[in-house]
Amino acid sequence: MAGIFKTNGVWAMGFDMSPVGSEVWTLGGSAAPNVGAIDSTNTPLSFGKSWKLTNQFSIIGLNTNLVTLYLGFWVKLTALPGTNQRIIAFYDATAVNYQCNLRVYSDGHFQFCSGSSATTIGAASSAGLISANVWCHLQMRVTIDSSAGVVELVVNDTGSHTKQINSTGLNTKATANTWVSGVECNSVTSGSAYFDDMYMLDTTASSPLNSYLGQVQARGEAPSANSATGGHNAWTPTNPQNDNHLNVGNAPANTAQYNADQTPGDYDMFRFPSLPAVTVFFVGVWTRCGLDGVATKTVKLECDSGGTIAESAAITPAAIATPTFTNQCFIVDPATSSAWGVTAAGNAELGIKIDT
Repeated sequence: MAGIFKTNGVWAMGFDMSPVGSEVWTLGGSAAPNVGAIDSTNTPLSFGKSWKLTNQFSIIGLNTNLVTLYLGFWVKLTALPGTNQRIIAFYDATAVNYQCNLRVYSDGHFQFCSGSSATTIGAASSAGLISANVWCHLQMRVTIDSSAGVVELVVNDTGSHTKQINSTGLNTKATANTWVSGVECNSVTSGSAYFDDMYMLDTTASSPLNSYLGQVQARGEAPSANSATGGHNAWTPTNPQNDNHLNVGNAPANTAQYNADQTPGDYDMFRFPSLPAVTVFFVGVWTRCGLDGVATKTVKLECDSGGTIAESAAITPAAIATPTFTNQCFIVDPATSSAWGVTAAGNAELGIKIDT
């Protein structure tokens, strides 16, 4: 699939790089251009940042059409709704409408509903699954179809992926199209909601990246050092840092501090802090890059594991005034073509290369 999943079928966002809201919530929301804000005071795993929505919703565009989508994230609500409100909606951007939505109720139970309404489809969960001011981990699968639709919900997964909702044979299609092309997050209007460590899967990757991943962290780290490989920081850093890894380690990005290059084949690669993890599902590179007064160039995002380099497809950045915010996930270790080990993932160097 294309879109945010690129060619590897996976996507994750921990919000730790303090991205510009419009770069994440590309389809806007109820208070556009205000689509929420970064928050560093509430995080489920005591690391990084989360995204805060207050009496509003915001929508991530997938830039692709999916019949089936897996979605997981942490969420904390400052209050439960007086009756019920949608917390997640699955959106058809083509028809500018909703296929189905997940609602949370005053007693802490969940229910999928049709379109953007409160008309229920499938079974309800038990009560008491979510409480105010307590982080809760949600995972769900939806399949859009007029008669064979599926909705599933896993809450606070302990590894067994036990489904609190598991309903099939439904009409989950509320528009003329049989797909999801956007995901809406909602504050449930009673106050604020914090979202963090979000992942999505388009089902095209191999196991285990085509089903529930459990309670994961999308850990976003800034570079801690330049490449250990000679010549792999060929880009020129600006003042005042005069250092490649410091220039690209700002969160949020600093428009006065960047690295520049226009020579095909030149790398800008970086080392990162050790990973406090037991399992690594995939490694991702996020970058903001733009063209600044030169002829059109293409770049590729790079992952170097022990001297073996994997790279993304070519990317043509937009003008520097509105730079391209993009990512690439590497789902296997380039050195082994197998699943990542924690040590190898922590030792991997990530960065960018001028392609043409």
